[in-house]
Amino acid sequence: DAPATAGDAGGADGANSEQPVAGVDEFGPYRKERIWSMNEIRDHPLFMEDVPQDISDNPLLLALQSLIYEGKTQAEVVDHFKNLGNEALKSSNNKTSLHNALLCYTRGLEEECDDKCLKSQLHSNRAFVSHRMKEYDKAVNDCRAALQLDPRNMKAYWRAAQASAALLLTAQALAFCNEALQIIPEEDEFLKFRSRLQKTLEHEDQERHQARQAADRVAQEKSGVDSVVQAVLQSRGVRLGPCLFDMSMYTPKGAPRPVLASDDDSAVVWPLLFMYDETSQSDFVDGFDERCILSDQLQIMFPADRHVEWDIEGKYVWDRLAAYLEYYPDGQQDTSLRRVDTSEPLVDMLKDLCLPPCISLHIMVDGSPFQRNFCQSHNLSA
Repeated sequence: DAPATAGDAGGADGANSEQPVAGVDEFGPYRKERIWSMNEIRDHPLFMEDVPQDISDNPLLLALQSLIYEGKTQAEVVDHFKNLGNEALKSSNNKTSLHNALLCYTRGLEEECDDKCLKSQLHSNRAFVSHRMKEYDKAVNDCRAALQLDPRNMKAYWRAAQASAALLLTAQALAFCNEALQIIPEEDEFLKFRSRLQKTLEHEDQERHQARQAADRVAQEKSGVDSVVQAVLQSRGVRLGPCLFDMSMYTPKGAPRPVLASDDDSAVVWPLLFMYDETSQSDFVDGFDERCILSDQLQIMFPADRHVEWDIEGKYVWDRLAAYLEYYPDGQQDTSLRRVDTSEPLVDMLKDLCLPPCISLHIMVDGSPFQRNFCQSHNLSA
């Protein structure tokens, strides 16, 4: 018997298959086969340089994949990718090995699998690769995911602590170490690393404290406040930070600053900046005696029988207004807000705060929709 030809794969009976007979030549009947196309050549597994991420439209790759995974559970498939990644790291220490390991661990994590410990290992291993690539934030994120799946994954704690330290997040690194030592209290590597982190954190705290002191000194120098006023303010726990705004439009001769009251060397007269955020307007008061109450000043500015030009609705009346003081919490650079009682002396509102040399007050109509939105956006209670 003659062997079947490539054009007659089914032998003598090939002409009777589902495909119609295309013709007859000296060798017998034959079917018309598909000719090679450039795309078909390019997409053939034998000639591929890289396997595409999505193989759903490549029947040859799908067939190969089904052979590889045939008879395996999803957990076995995930474990297969984990082992491939581990082997890639063992084989070499170059960029290609890191690239292949990263692909394998990521491919394993894309598979649906109920084995939490296995998935935790994949996240932890991928964190190791990210750390080697100096992608420390990605390493920490993978470690967090690993610990959510398996809170006893010690490698995830270690890699999270290492990556956090590389990000100069010493307190975070220390927290990961402490959590790990809750599980295995005598783990030597964690104990040594925690000790180093504690010393680093103490040093960082000291540096931050010195930086705050230096910033305070610079702010005081810039504010131009004399030592006598400083002493009065410090006796109440009040510190001065930098100016919040450029005040040159109000005080072209220099930055506004608090001064001692002429009749009492224990009282301070403050410059005030009133800001009406709803209308983008503002007012400046050159000197306000802190022993006075803000409502008196507001009554002069917003009397009931006369409205300012920009108050078209006539709603800004002194006894309908709320005031919010802007200050520096704990000496930080970013400011916070707090509501002040306009019926109380200003001095009582300023104790133990870090303030700009020109006190800044946000004024708005009490109970108005704008006030509600303002409070929500600044996490304040109305």
